[in-house]
Amino acid sequence: MIVQALDKIKQQTIISSLLLMIVGLVMLIIPVQHDGILVEILGYIILLVGGVMIWNFIGGEKKLSAWILFTAALLLVVLGLFILLSGDDILTVLSVLFGILLIVDGLHSTAHAWMYARRSGKKWWWILLILSISLIVAGIVILNNPWWDAAHSFVKVIGGVMLYAACVGVIRLILVWPIRSK
Repeated sequence: MIVQALDKIKQQTIISSLLLMIVGLVMLIIPVQHDGILVEILGYIILLVGGVMIWNFIGGEKKLSAWILFTAALLLVVLGLFILLSGDDILTVLSVLFGILLIVDGLHSTAHAWMYARRSGKKWWWILLILSISLIVAGIVILNNPWWDAAHSFVKVIGGVMLYAACVGVIRLILVWPIRSK
């Protein structure tokens, strides 16, 4: 049971890190005139992810964790629709979205550092802990977004932070896997 859970964590980390790297690079190299298209694509992607999560809920077991993911899926669908329908409020939406995602990813990485890497005797587990805390701080800074007025500069900041989050995910994979039990 625990080996299956750890394999699932490994697969999720690889997939999320690759996706974050791709999206982060696209956000960093996209020209100013295509920011609106990028935001629209983001809205469709969020709708698609929410729809897939709802589909998985319909076909899966109805445990507490499934209901929590279903609630998150509904929120993603609403967020995707809001992104597609909003005009001027998109900076606020993006700062809230990416801020929350970074905070959740940072908490997730912190849990991996503390529960898996430290307990399995990994030598450098504290590096993952520091990087995870920096993700949480980056999420809080983006969530507050006090100084970025231009959408393009904010897209660049989000792209850079997403690349950083992907690197932390890769480091998490290296430091947490394989787990040795004491």
